[in-house]
Amino acid sequence: MNDALHTYRFGPLVKTALFVAALLQIVAGIMLIANAYMAGGSVLAQFSGIVMGMIPVAIALFVVPVLWNCQLRVYENRLEYQGVLLNIAIPREDLVAVSAAPKPGFGMFGLTLELVNGPFHRLNLAIMSKNEDRVVNWFETARA
Repeated sequence: MNDALHTYRFGPLVKTALFVAALLQIVAGIMLIANAYMAGGSVLAQFSGIVMGMIPVAIALFVVPVLWNCQLRVYENRLEYQGVLLNIAIPREDLVAVSAAPKPGFGMFGLTLELVNGPFHRLNLAIMSKNEDRVVNWFETARA
């Protein structure tokens, strides 16, 4: 059951760019692997070339899906952030201050959270969405 008041995710333009980037990385990796194999030379040179060709393929298969699933969910009593390196649920009562500011770039804003009881004192999140006051209003209604 998804009882989130609002969910911020990457839009279709960013997801399309991620998909295209993943395809290009896979093609580049396969070309590097084929080139290393066909070039001949020593077995060590072939093996090294194949390993180097696997790096873009690994990025496409592991990093791009993680980026695809990044999101911020606003619930009645908490915020949940799922990012590349951070998955965190922040209870509303642990927040001291919340501020949103537009970031230079297409459709992006920064969210600064100040926490009382958390692994971080201050958390800065970049959200790929329109600059909205929903999160700030959510925080202000809790304080009122």
